[in-house]
Amino acid sequence: RERTGHLGVLASVAAFTEGDEWLDALIATLAARRAQLADLLAARLPAVRWTQPEATYLAWLDCSAWGPDAAPAARFLQEGRVAVEPGTRFGAAGAGFVRLNFATSPEILDEAITRMATAKPN
Repeated sequence: RERTGHLGVLASVAAFTEGDEWLDALIATLAARRAQLADLLAARLPAVRWTQPEATYLAWLDCSAWGPDAAPAARFLQEGRVAVEPGTRFGAAGAGFVRLNFATSPEILDEAITRMATAKPN
């Protein structure tokens, strides 16, 4: 049998009744990181193609210029010391793509893209 835990119910009620300010701040922060990522990619990784997501903190980046399959993720890890999810983890259509979590501080996002840029495209 599955049951809802008491603390889970209390947390849900608190989120729905008192979470508006927190949610507004989170949405604004993610919008700022999304815009920062767009600027960083344009400046430092212009070979990356992407469409800005509307409702998530995960960017789906076309990095096929760095190689096929999971090669881009491997190169970013080996050459830039940045771990990203290889697109192939999400199926064959993800070949050449990586998934990047941009829900972090502006400093960490800047550092990650700077490091990724050390891995030059093919």
